[in-house]
Amino acid sequence: MTRVSEDRRVAVLAALRASASGVSGEHLAGELGVSRVAIRKHIEALRELGYGIEARSGEGYRLLSSPDAPIPLEVSPLLRGSFAVRLEGGGVTGSTNDDARDLAIAGAAEGTVVLAREQTKGRGRLGRTWASPDGGVYTSVVLRPEVELPDAVVLPLVVGLGVGRALDRFGVDALLKWPNDLLSPDGRKLAGVLLEGLSEGWRVTWVVAGVGVNVRETPAGTPAVSLDELAGRRVPLAEVAAAVLDGVGDAYEAWKTEGFDRLREAYGRRAWLTGRDVTVSDARGNVIATGLALGIDAQGRLLVEDASGIVPVSSGEVTLRLG
Repeated sequence: MTRVSEDRRVAVLAALRASASGVSGEHLAGELGVSRVAIRKHIEALRELGYGIEARSGEGYRLLSSPDAPIPLEVSPLLRGSFAVRLEGGGVTGSTNDDARDLAIAGAAEGTVVLAREQTKGRGRLGRTWASPDGGVYTSVVLRPEVELPDAVVLPLVVGLGVGRALDRFGVDALLKWPNDLLSPDGRKLAGVLLEGLSEGWRVTWVVAGVGVNVRETPAGTPAVSLDELAGRRVPLAEVAAAVLDGVGDAYEAWKTEGFDRLREAYGRRAWLTGRDVTVSDARGNVIATGLALGIDAQGRLLVEDASGIVPVSSGEVTLRLG
């Protein structure tokens, strides 16, 4: 679909929303400067996206319902900021990170977004499968931070903080488990973050920031929680997607202009691990550090105090020490 055709479809939907009694195809065609056949095609396309649209002879078209899905037509009007410059998807896909990666390689601008309500090939850190059932919000954003690799290490924490702030809109106290999870206060997983990227030498070319939020359902057999459960209501998926995109955009722009120091303080106020006894292991299961989690440093490393002193950990899998 061309940009002009997309804009006209948006205009058709806006006109339907603005008129509770309905609007005629002739009026829409005149306003948009297209044929009534073109209007009918836009109406059919909107129906395919899940919009309930009634057509009555002599009365025109009337909008009966809108889809509960993170599709661009629903998300875009809810955005408060200007960071998201292009929205794609919104239905079912293999992986939003894969889709966004393809767009980044093709030269997509920073702020390009891929959305989905379900992923069939979602993944998490260390190549793990990320269960992504229908009724969630899964989104990946193309970033082009123009920094060197050492400066980009904190980006998963920046994105996680942005998601945590976004979920504040729904009365949910989301805490951050270093390096990439968001939890309820009782430790159940609510959302996750996965960043992937490309660099040329030390210079970052692009980064895809993927976020998955459990909204309706939780992956079977996991200690997870849904946003609906925590909020005590059915939260529209488009509202969640818009909040996440605004939150990530705000945190990312703050990091670019002010650095990580101020965000580090905000991250620390949400840090779930601080004060807990932890064990950190590498991808092979080898223990890197074990002791008391003290927080994070200016480089985004987890500080663990053991018998020999404070160990800064750059990456790893964290588990709580019991007993």
